[in-house]
Amino acid sequence: MSVDALWPLFREVTRDAAGWPALLAALEPEVIALARRQPIGRLRDREDSPREIAARVFARLHARDHAAIHKLCALEPPPELRAWLRVLVRRSAIDYLREHDEFQRATASGPDRWISLATLTSGAPAQGPSSLAEKRTLVVGEIRAMVARAVAEFSAHGDVAYGTLALAWGVSRLQVRRLVAHGARFLAVLDAVIAGHAQAEIAARLAITRREVELTVRHLEDLLQARFAEPP
Repeated sequence: MSVDALWPLFREVTRDAAGWPALLAALEPEVIALARRQPIGRLRDREDSPREIAARVFARLHARDHAAIHKLCALEPPPELRAWLRVLVRRSAIDYLREHDEFQRATASGPDRWISLATLTSGAPAQGPSSLAEKRTLVVGEIRAMVARAVAEFSAHGDVAYGTLALAWGVSRLQVRRLVAHGARFLAVLDAVIAGHAQAEIAARLAITRREVELTVRHLEDLLQARFAEPP
């Protein structure tokens, strides 16, 4: 059965909730197949991962009296059903990924919101007796851990690591690539910025151009914002 052939089953659920079991049974093979292809890193090795993801898909579809199905069937023109399912499976895979300790978005001791580098330099006023030092330690520790993790995952899994860590950290694949390719520079520039050195001085100390320093600072700011921004 093609995915588009499932439209009548979706529409039947909007008319009568008793149609849900038939839709679930027909959807399961397609959802499981999509779930097997999700970039969830080492969790892909778990035999039950596809069904765990599928269970979250079906929970989304069943929630609030099948509200997602009602919304889908009300769309004009109707979307391409397989593409709609891919999005739903991907979101459910992210939920599954983030439920596991090794893929938590932030550690229990890590920053819980975006911290600008401008607030962490030696010249910035502290908000409390130890707040500035604590924030510096947390941010540097987090970035060091991210660089180490990115390099290790890439060494073990290749390009798959980009998607896995992007999902786990809530950042872009490009940002993960930068951590792998330029992690040492990120850390050196971060340490120098926090120590209060000017960009021209950092460039001279690291034997790179000032433009490279500026880009590295911008990329660090973007990474911090993406990883630790408070949800809207």
